[in-house]
Amino acid sequence: MSDQAEKLRQMTLNSSIPKSPIIKQSPKSRVITVTSGKGGVGKTNFTVNLALALAALDQKVLVIDADLGMANVEVVLGCSAAYNILNLLEDGLNINDVVTEGPRGIKFMAGGSGIYHLANLSDAHLKHIVGQISLFDNWADIVLVDTGAGLSRNVLNFVMAADEVIIITTPEPTAITDAYAMMKAYTGQNGVAPLRLVVNRILDLDEGQMVVDKLLRVSQRFLDVSINNLGYVYEDRNMVKAVKTQIPLLMSFPDAISSRCIENIAQRLLYGENTHKPRGMRGFFHKFLEFIW
Repeated sequence: MSDQAEKLRQMTLNSSIPKSPIIKQSPKSRVITVTSGKGGVGKTNFTVNLALALAALDQKVLVIDADLGMANVEVVLGCSAAYNILNLLEDGLNINDVVTEGPRGIKFMAGGSGIYHLANLSDAHLKHIVGQISLFDNWADIVLVDTGAGLSRNVLNFVMAADEVIIITTPEPTAITDAYAMMKAYTGQNGVAPLRLVVNRILDLDEGQMVVDKLLRVSQRFLDVSINNLGYVYEDRNMVKAVKTQIPLLMSFPDAISSRCIENIAQRLLYGENTHKPRGMRGFFHKFLEFIW
């Protein structure tokens, strides 16, 4: 483990990250969907801890749980949401009532199946909800949308509507195959947002680089698309311990090697090249609704 930690430190030192963050040219939030081709790759754990790492870099972060089946964000955060997005239609409730405060000042909003009920609302109700959600453009620097697993139409709608997409995979052959399938489905729908790759649960850097090289090669050859390697996260038992205690990894084991990896990825996401102009929460939901109508 000490060898791995040293390699990680060297990787961080050698990475070409500017000393100043990208200056936000627009008051709109960066909406980033975090997805995977299959379940069980650690997507939700990564999303929550990435939010904490970004918050430590003075970013205001909103996490939206867009998994239509399970509210795993609540489990990882160790908190439960009293309301979801549809409760905005109740008298006296506004956007501040339907978000839950998390550690380090991050905020969390339960979406789930309630998001898909938006398609059945009247124009007046829909305008009210989207207007309330759009208020977060004045607060959030980054919005992380945690999707369900797989390649269903529901998942792809969230992916297609985002400003940026992070695909999580592991070194397992099935996970690599399904990550490529997600890339193929996205490009097949004429997606244009930047695609970024994170390889989770690696045993060493060589293993992580092997996965990246393989996916970069096939995506360039068969899809004619470039994928940005955002980084790696080591296999770490502390992640399992954190889930069991319902205290996020970066809070319960801040010095763990997996915590350091996620912090490094947060810096790359914040300080690295980003030429895609964000459309904000209003733009995200308008585009999302186009897909489900």
